[in-house]
Amino acid sequence: MALTIHGPMARGAEGLTTIMNSHQTEMGKSLERVSTGLKINHAGDDSAGNAISEKMLTQIRALDQGEENAQNANSLLKIADAAISTMVDVIRAMRTKALEAANDSLSQDDRVALTNEINQLRDQVTASALVTHNGRYLLTGDYGAIEEAVTYENGVAYDSDGEKTKLSFNDISWKNDDDDRHLYFQVGEHKGDVITANLMNMTEEYIFSDVKINVSTSDDAADTARSLDNALTRALYQQAEIGTIQERLEYTTSNLQMVSNETTESLSTIRDADMAKEMTNYVKNNVLMQATQSMMAQANTSLATFIDLIRDSLT
Repeated sequence: MALTIHGPMARGAEGLTTIMNSHQTEMGKSLERVSTGLKINHAGDDSAGNAISEKMLTQIRALDQGEENAQNANSLLKIADAAISTMVDVIRAMRTKALEAANDSLSQDDRVALTNEINQLRDQVTASALVTHNGRYLLTGDYGAIEEAVTYENGVAYDSDGEKTKLSFNDISWKNDDDDRHLYFQVGEHKGDVITANLMNMTEEYIFSDVKINVSTSDDAADTARSLDNALTRALYQQAEIGTIQERLEYTTSNLQMVSNETTESLSTIRDADMAKEMTNYVKNNVLMQATQSMMAQANTSLATFIDLIRDSLT
């Protein structure tokens, strides 16, 4: 005859099994959190927290990419700035040579030598303008164009009233009628988070558009020096533009770093596990599971003894 156990004794054993499985499940969760360092490893751990943290993680990655973009943009501008700094030095040297030639203490042979030297320096300006970044020419007019509120005649600038003037920053403005002729730096997570940069044509075609190298006489040399002032003004204008954008990029980089750090801290509050708490829970559930196993073993022993007694009484 089959012997089936019902009642509190059987239900007690099943209850202990349920309790032990519960402790084992909690141990597994704590162990997973300690292993990954995350409080939310699955959407089921905290569905609302998981949705929020995923959005924040996306934002952090966008902010970090914006910061990297800003740094890369600054690197590009540093290359352009270095080339223009060389141009400024060269134009100043050309002007100095022209002023030297304006002195009547020079012989004609001296003037010929100075002409050759100035022309060599002029070629160096164009060579510096052919600087590249990532295979693209930066200073050949592809990323910005300007217009001047003056006209020239034989290297002399005239204002709108026909009066002689000297080219200044106020006479120069960027032409913004062609959106393709700009550099756009994406420095944020949204479409409008852009810094625009303009780089004019710094080759001989523009920088020396009104400069005629002629130092054959003292007057001609003085006129050459005066026209080189205009070339120097153009180079300094571009250099000032680059410096302004670099300063803005530095502030932008700093701001992106700050926002990313603050957002990361907020994300940590939601996602990161409390290691001490999880280790405590793991140890607690481990102790409870071992205690439950001991109780199950004791219950099984008592049940086996009870069954033996019943069998003996039946025989």
